[in-house]
Amino acid sequence: MNANKRFTLVAIVLSCMTCAGTTLALVSLDGPTRPTNSIVQQGDKLRPSLVVTPERVRVPRPEPIMRPSRFSFFDTDFGDLDLPEAVEVAANPESWSVEVQEQPVTSTKQSNSKPKKLSRSPKKLRKRRYTLNQRLAEISPAALSRLKAKFETAKVAWPPAEVAYIAIKDEKALELHARTKEGVWTYVHRYRVLAASGERGPKLKRGDKQVPEGIYRISYLNPNSAFHVSLRVSYPNAFDRKMAKKDGRKDLGGDIMIHGKNASAGCLAMGDPSAEELF
Repeated sequence: MNANKRFTLVAIVLSCMTCAGTTLALVSLDGPTRPTNSIVQQGDKLRPSLVVTPERVRVPRPEPIMRPSRFSFFDTDFGDLDLPEAVEVAANPESWSVEVQEQPVTSTKQSNSKPKKLSRSPKKLRKRRYTLNQRLAEISPAALSRLKAKFETAKVAWPPAEVAYIAIKDEKALELHARTKEGVWTYVHRYRVLAASGERGPKLKRGDKQVPEGIYRISYLNPNSAFHVSLRVSYPNAFDRKMAKKDGRKDLGGDIMIHGKNASAGCLAMGDPSAEELF
């Protein structure tokens, strides 16, 4: 065999061995068995275009959960409220039985003994009576400072054009929402209710110690509350009266307040600092 024929034969054999090696390397690298050293060496020499690299899996970023506004569940355009009694009571706050005046305690027992001489003692200090402006002037500096900080944290413009309180009975919480003129309602802060009596369900009659359920306005601000300061809720409203008439109920109760301290019988006791901010 001459030199030309030998060169051609060797070239064909080498080309076949190279193709076989490449094929085996690809199968071995993809297969479950461990490749031999010779195959690994040949696989290392593969062109970069033949090396399989895993594709990056793009995980979509979850969209932020937008809490729906509590105002999306009802129409806030109530119109004019029919509150004839609320107007009358607001004009004469001395008629309130629970909030303003303390009932004198009288004894029904009669005694035949001679009356005892009264010992000289300092006169009992009479509780100061405030006008609304006097009370606001007293509590506003500290309360407004705390409120402005809450609005700044919530990124809500101060001062608001309108505010609304959303009381959630099951969670013993009261939320403050606000909006600017022609703006949307924005959540500002959640207050903790320190005390509230009753259970689920609306208030139906006087003495049931239920917190009302419905849409109400603040009909009066009481600067001389027995519970620091208080905001009178416009219960019963027109809907409450309509349902009472349908059920044959007459005495629906009243004097429902949002007030300070931590005791309640049908009202929402918020503690003094929170009550001042709401006031």
